[in-house]
Amino acid sequence: MRVPRIKRSNLRYPLDDLLGSPALVRLIRVLVYEVAGPVSVTDVARMAGLSQAGARKALVTLNKLGIAKRIGTGRAQKYGLREGCPYLSLLCLLFEKEDQQYEDLIQKLQHALAIPEVLDAWITELPVEPGQALQLEVTAETKAIGWIGTELRTRMIETEKEYDLIIELAIFTRADKPDIPIGAIVLWGMGNTPIKKHPAVGFSHNESEERSLRMAKSIANLIKLDPSLIRRALQYTNRLLHEDQGIANRDIGEWRQLLETYSSDRIRDLLVSSSSRAVRLRRSLPFLAILSHDERDRMLKEMEQTIDEV
Repeated sequence: MRVPRIKRSNLRYPLDDLLGSPALVRLIRVLVYEVAGPVSVTDVARMAGLSQAGARKALVTLNKLGIAKRIGTGRAQKYGLREGCPYLSLLCLLFEKEDQQYEDLIQKLQHALAIPEVLDAWITELPVEPGQALQLEVTAETKAIGWIGTELRTRMIETEKEYDLIIELAIFTRADKPDIPIGAIVLWGMGNTPIKKHPAVGFSHNESEERSLRMAKSIANLIKLDPSLIRRALQYTNRLLHEDQGIANRDIGEWRQLLETYSSDRIRDLLVSSSSRAVRLRRSLPFLAILSHDERDRMLKEMEQTIDEV
């Protein structure tokens, strides 16, 4: 799309500039929706998928437009939101709706795949251009190869219409199934729940608590690397409470309150605390369901490394 020929005043039309650049939108998403406090240029660049130079330039623009502000100096300098900006709550709502639309799409795809003959299903990479097809790869029972493609396409027709999306299917048997790529979005099968590789069933009470602590320590390390985990976990607890989880609502509600009010450092401290409250809350960690494939692999490797060291 060409740059508009006529430049308009950003005093009268500030949203032209705020939402007129993909880099600015990405940074606004990180600052408004994905983190719970000030963030360094290095971290915000990584989270937004930008170069550090590009992120720094865009942050300077957001500072001038009244969305972001500089905090600290030198190497300790970070950027946070400027309080009092009238657009912040509405921008947050926009990104919340964006996130919900994506989650709804993933849930609809998972529902369409929910037949016994489907063993694994994943998206290697999300499309990045308008009109580009979504490539969905599926491993199925050999006996179903003759009909399952047609069945899945039929089950996904309404989703294609709703999202104006083309879904291309690649069907494999166990014998010719490729390795699921690192970073793939796993929709169905064991790859979607790798934590099952280390089941807690059969563990003694003390062993179960030790395992929960190792898991919590690994999650605390992940939060240090990527503070957006807190925001993602908060969104997840909101969805759970909206769906009503019965007697589990108490612990979920407690986690939601903590995620809303605690800083990332306090959350990390709570995760590894020896207090009775922390021990209880570690039994209902809201982080596991929102970890990416890479994050889960990192968590499991850290847990295994901790066991080896012991």
